[in-house]
Amino acid sequence: MIYLDNSATSYPKPKEVYRCFMNAIKHYFSNPGRGGYDNALLTAEKIFEIREKTAAFFGEDRCENVVFTANCTTAVNTVIKGVLKPGMHVLVSDLEHNAVMRPLEELRRQNKITYDIFSTDFYDDEETLQSIKNAIQPHTKLLFCTHASNVVGAALPIRKIGRLCRQEGILFAVDAAQSAGILPIHKKRDGIDFLCLAPHKGLFAPMGTGVLIGDGRHLNTLVEGGTGSFSLQRIQPAVMPDRFESGTANVAGIIALGAGLDFIERTGRKTIENADRQHILQLQAAFDSLPQVKTYVNFENLAAFAPVFSFNIGDIPSETVADALSQAGICVRAGLHCAPSAHKKIGTLEQGSVRISPSFFTTNSEINHTISTIKKLI
Repeated sequence: MIYLDNSATSYPKPKEVYRCFMNAIKHYFSNPGRGGYDNALLTAEKIFEIREKTAAFFGEDRCENVVFTANCTTAVNTVIKGVLKPGMHVLVSDLEHNAVMRPLEELRRQNKITYDIFSTDFYDDEETLQSIKNAIQPHTKLLFCTHASNVVGAALPIRKIGRLCRQEGILFAVDAAQSAGILPIHKKRDGIDFLCLAPHKGLFAPMGTGVLIGDGRHLNTLVEGGTGSFSLQRIQPAVMPDRFESGTANVAGIIALGAGLDFIERTGRKTIENADRQHILQLQAAFDSLPQVKTYVNFENLAAFAPVFSFNIGDIPSETVADALSQAGICVRAGLHCAPSAHKKIGTLEQGSVRISPSFFTTNSEINHTISTIKKLI
C-alpha cells in the first residue's frame, strides 16, 4: 500500500508517537484535574507539559491559552460562535473548508451575522490583500481564513493579513489544519488572535485531537460542563484553559501530540518542509509532460504551499480515477474534499479532483510508482 492521503490524516506516524500513545494508555490512566492521588497529579502534570510545548512551538506566550479540543472543527466552531454577536460581519477567503463555511452559514441563516468572501491570488499577495481591503465594512469583526488550501495546497500570506487586521482592528483567526508542522507559524509575529489546529495531520498526533490557541477574553463558550475546578459554581469558570475544556480530555492523544512535536523539532521543521516540497515539485514535473492531466496550480511560482496536489485526467470523474488507483494499492482522495468554495474557484465543482497529499515519510520511489501508475491509467 502507498498512502497518499495525509491531508485527511497522516500515516505513518513517527515510531515514538505510537510508543508514547501506548505508554500513555498504560501509565497515565487517571482523569487530570479530577483527583488528588498520585497518578491523577502525574497525568495533570504531563498534560501541562504538552500545553507548554505546544505554546512554545507556535509562538504563544501564555501556555494557558492552549486549549485541547476534540478536533480542529470544534476549535473553529468555538471561535466563530464564541466571537460573533448579532450584527457583526465576517470575512473569509474563497478557499475555505466547510468547517468554517457551515457554522458561518448557519449563523447567517439565523439572521445573526453577515459574511463576505474575498478572492485570493495564488501568486500575488498584494491582490489578495487588496481584495480584503475592498471587502472590509465598518462592522467587520472577524477575518477567518485557511493558512493553506486542502484542495490545491496554496498558502495565504497570513503575516501580511495579520498586519492588515491589526491596522483595521479586526480579529484574525487561522485554520492551520493543512499547514501546522509543515509551514512556519508564529502566532504572535503573524498577528493571529485564534489559531486552530488539526494535530493528527502535520503534527503526527493520533486522530481525535484538536487545538485552539487564543485568548479567551474575546470568546463565549461553545460547551459548558465539568472542568474539575470551581465546582461550587454553576457558571462556567472564567480561567483559561478550564473555560473551554469541559469533560474528559483525550489524555493519550494529547501526550502523543507531544511526541509528534518532539519529532518535528528533532528532525528540523525546514527539513520536513523541504521534503514535502520536493514531492510536490516531482509530481508537477511529471504531470506537466502529460497533456491528458489537468492541474490547477503552478507550485514553482508559489511563495509557500502545503503538500497537497489536485489533478484530473481529462473529463473522467475524479472518483473513477481514485478508485482505479485504490485497486492498484495507492490511497488518494477524490471529490470535493469538504471545500466546495475552493473547487468553485478552480472550476472543478462538477468533476471534483483527485488529491495526492504526501508526507515526510513518503519516499521518492512511492511518488515515482504513483506517477507510473497514472501513466498506465492514461
